[in-house]
Amino acid sequence: MSKLKKWMASIASVCMSVFVLAGCGGNSNATDNGSNSNSGSQTTVTIWSWRSQDAPLWQQVQDALNKNGANVKIDFRAIQPTSYNSVLQTAMDGGKGPDLMYMRAGLGVQQYAAANMLMPLDGLVDFSQVNKGALSEAQYQGKTYGVPFAIQTMEVFYNKDIFAKYHLSEPKTWDDFIKICQTLKSNGVTPIAAMGIQPWTLALASDEVTATLLGNDFAQKLVQKQVTLESPEYIDALAHFQQLADYFEPNFKAVGSSGDEADQMFALGKAAMVLDGIFNVPKMLKFNPNLNIGAFLIPPVDPSKQHAQIEWYDDGAISVNSKISDPKVQKAAQEIIKYTATKEFGQAFSNIAGEISPIAGVEIPSKFPLSLQAYQWYQTVPINPPIGIRSPLDIPPPTPINQTTNAANTDMGIYSAKQQVIVQMLTKELTPEQTAKKLQDLVSWYFKK
Repeated sequence: MSKLKKWMASIASVCMSVFVLAGCGGNSNATDNGSNSNSGSQTTVTIWSWRSQDAPLWQQVQDALNKNGANVKIDFRAIQPTSYNSVLQTAMDGGKGPDLMYMRAGLGVQQYAAANMLMPLDGLVDFSQVNKGALSEAQYQGKTYGVPFAIQTMEVFYNKDIFAKYHLSEPKTWDDFIKICQTLKSNGVTPIAAMGIQPWTLALASDEVTATLLGNDFAQKLVQKQVTLESPEYIDALAHFQQLADYFEPNFKAVGSSGDEADQMFALGKAAMVLDGIFNVPKMLKFNPNLNIGAFLIPPVDPSKQHAQIEWYDDGAISVNSKISDPKVQKAAQEIIKYTATKEFGQAFSNIAGEISPIAGVEIPSKFPLSLQAYQWYQTVPINPPIGIRSPLDIPPPTPINQTTNAANTDMGIYSAKQQVIVQMLTKELTPEQTAKKLQDLVSWYFKK
């Protein structure tokens, strides 16, 4: 390692120890300080993500590109998901951002695009095989600033062995679901694992309930502003979600300091169910490779008027830093981003992550049966349009995210708004009516457009 790199590593180490500056030790390729990232003829390109599980993917990408003569080295860095946004913003504001980065879909992309921090990809990348709905989440003012990489789904995962022990089967109605919870609780089993310290997980879980209980007709009316979050139907859906809190572990409000306690509880048999994303199944199996997992969707309250529907969202996009100063690094970064829109990349992603790719023709391997099931639900019973995370209600008008020159945007999307109130509602500090009013106030920007 050169003296310069050792010095930079030392500075990064110091920055990491002081919490608020956790992102200051980023990559120097995207700055104008003259640093050369090339080792011999090999060009190093840095990629940041909140997904540690994607490390093997980028090794495969590096191997595939080099097989075709690219001679590139990919330096992949995974950052804690709950810290990623702030770490990335600090680095980008300071001119120390990565060459490529994972961006949250929708507003996440748009704020950086508005600040001219991302490279427009139109004319460079072939988007013809990319799902158009997912692609729209990576666009701003008519230009495309990222390549979508995953469609995520939310389900109720359950321990088949625990269900078998108590002679339980997948619920067909909401009443069935509650009876299952009651049976488990009466036998000393925690029905549902939950983390109050991680309200984002509860916000996503609430989206599962609203998907089935509200359905497409209400969702369409909400997106078209014909109804509001204070409508009786929405309040009723919140009330049903609140009902589930009686079946969380008693101290759920204090659970979640490490961010994965719910998955661990579920994997180790300390809870029978968890409302979670398909993206966390590998983590569950890492905690317990022998875990016997099943999945179902939130069942309807009234099957004559509702049917189980799956909550889904566009996870994010891979973008290129517009401030890369080294021409060789910029060229290598462009080759990588072009590759991310190919079927080969999408298939490699699904082969490793077991998740749904937005690229046409990609198949989920049979070794991921839960992902195959999720994909079938996504194809047949999706909530359409979404009204939670990454939905139109979750994308306030962007302002440039660079806070060194611009004021921060104070508008809040529905996903962030839910995180402000969801724990209070589940602990009955707020009624569903009060919660709905607070949510309506927090996303009032949408209804004023």
